[in-house]
Amino acid sequence: MHTIFLVLLVVAAVVAANAVYARFNAVPVAFLQIAAGLLLALTPLYRDFELEPEVFLLAIISVLMFNDGQNTSIRKLTRQLGTTLSLAVVLAIITILVVGTVTHFLIPQFSLALALALGAIITPTDAVAVSSITTNMAVPEKVMETLENESLFNDASGIVAFNLAIAAVITGKFSVTAGVQNFLYVFIGGIILGLILGYLIVRVRIALINRRVDTPSVIVPYTLLTPFAVYLIAEAFGVSGILAVVATGLIHGIQQGRLRLTTSRLQIVMSTTWSIVASILNGIVFVLLGVSLPSVIIHLQQRDTGSVLILVGLGVLLYAVMTFVRFLWCRMDMAKVAAENRQEQTKNSLILALSGVHGTITLAMAFSLPLTLGGHSFTYRNDIIFIASVVILTSLLVPTLILPRILPKQVSQVTEAQLAQAKTAMVDDAIKMIQDRHGTSPNANAVMMILAGQRPVEAAPNKAKLDALFDAAYQIEQKTINEMYQAGTISAQMLNWYLRVARTTNLQNQQSFRQRLSFFIRFIVVSKISLDKAARQRRHEFRLLRRQQQSLARDKMAEIKRRSWTQLKEIEQKPYDAVIAYLIDSYTPENETEISLVRRAYEERHRRLSGTKADQEAQNELLIEAFQQEHNFIQNQAAVKNYNRALSNELYEQISTDQLVYMQSVNAD
Repeated sequence: MHTIFLVLLVVAAVVAANAVYARFNAVPVAFLQIAAGLLLALTPLYRDFELEPEVFLLAIISVLMFNDGQNTSIRKLTRQLGTTLSLAVVLAIITILVVGTVTHFLIPQFSLALALALGAIITPTDAVAVSSITTNMAVPEKVMETLENESLFNDASGIVAFNLAIAAVITGKFSVTAGVQNFLYVFIGGIILGLILGYLIVRVRIALINRRVDTPSVIVPYTLLTPFAVYLIAEAFGVSGILAVVATGLIHGIQQGRLRLTTSRLQIVMSTTWSIVASILNGIVFVLLGVSLPSVIIHLQQRDTGSVLILVGLGVLLYAVMTFVRFLWCRMDMAKVAAENRQEQTKNSLILALSGVHGTITLAMAFSLPLTLGGHSFTYRNDIIFIASVVILTSLLVPTLILPRILPKQVSQVTEAQLAQAKTAMVDDAIKMIQDRHGTSPNANAVMMILAGQRPVEAAPNKAKLDALFDAAYQIEQKTINEMYQAGTISAQMLNWYLRVARTTNLQNQQSFRQRLSFFIRFIVVSKISLDKAARQRRHEFRLLRRQQQSLARDKMAEIKRRSWTQLKEIEQKPYDAVIAYLIDSYTPENETEISLVRRAYEERHRRLSGTKADQEAQNELLIEAFQQEHNFIQNQAAVKNYNRALSNELYEQISTDQLVYMQSVNAD
């Protein structure tokens, strides 16, 4: 229980750091997460906090690598396969050897195997960390693709090399021939096993979807458990669990495009879930870096007061060596860098070198070092963790300071005006299609009304005008329903029930807490003061009816409620018509935005109250047809070059979101 509490506090620290970053993004989120960890380290709870090393490989690295794999474009990966392998395998191995040699030469106390293990830890790059420090910079697209593909496989290369080096440290023996053979078996075997397992897992997932067992409560947990299962199976076979997880993720990425349109809800839930999981796991590692640093430094100082400065210098030097090797590798064209001339090649090579940011995988491998060797405490474990921490911090700080001087600021490829214009045209096309095919039937009108809600609001609403319209609409409803009661059309119970629904509509759409509170007080206090005899009689009748209902059996109460709800649907039409008529009469060009918002709120409520299950199913089908038409519209516009890729992607994303929201709204009625 104590460990669970500590982990939950770490997650809370991640959330707090992310919340600060959402408002103040001048500092990379990784630094904020490290700072949050340092604050936790000040509390006695985390004085001796440690997680088992295996937890990082299984619970953090495998999940992150699977997510990276399923978000990787196979087309882009195969197009840059040569460059990716050059950076992620060949350059990674060379860097490990160079770093290991330099470390062993400068600190002879580190055996060569231990120095190579350090090299394997600090070699992998982190594309997510790069993105966090280049948020407002225009990184060349080809360079960013190269970094993403590289980080996918050099993590695995580093982990495989790390495992081999640690095995050599533990056994004290290392054979080059045996090491190469083991590397190939672990590397290639992991990929092959991952592809096989990925194919089988995807086949099961498709079978579940085809049999309509595609609810998020089934598919999301099934997918979340996938990296754990694949990792454990691969490790049982003695191959790389991380590479197996990457390969399985790639197979899942291919399968994503085969989902039917009707599974858009599932896709959005899946995407959101994985985005949150990946963000939390990445943040946990950086928070743990902040938590661990003080205790690591204290242990180092207790052993030797000068060791901290020596290790800081070594960490900075190793970062400089790795950056220089990366630059030379790219500049000498050992990895193909997209460039039109030598000057651009030099610039892109420098960007690639500086973007070799080290993050989650590096720190996670450092934490996964064994606590003991040969039954004794691992003497240099804190040293390696500290060096890895220095490399991470340096690799984050240097590009944060230098890249803004090299790269231009990020310029949005799509303006708000372009997006609004394109979305309006897309919605109008879908509405025209529904009207042409299905006429003006009630279901078609309801769907066209829903689609009209997709149109962007042209201008920000005037709060005072909006509140005045909602208050006036409520007064009209109140007047109309009172007239119906005075005419004997409805009962006192239905009068009070409807007014409660109308009051809820008004309160939900007030624009500030002060205005909501003012309206609520006015409604309660003023209405009580102005109650006449008829109103008090209605309240008395309602109380009597409520007491009678409480005395009825449960099934009788359910029947009364069902009938009352049916009656409410029937009487809602007249007040609704009165409100719509008022809004139409009140329309002016100056209040177009406010009128549109109020009308949309009342039309949505009317649709929910007046719809039946059969209507909802029919509307569901029409909505699917309309959303498909919107997809087709974007494809046609992109085909004739009217919309660029960025604009098309923005529209696709908004369609998916709108589909989820509106389909859930229809199904919830």
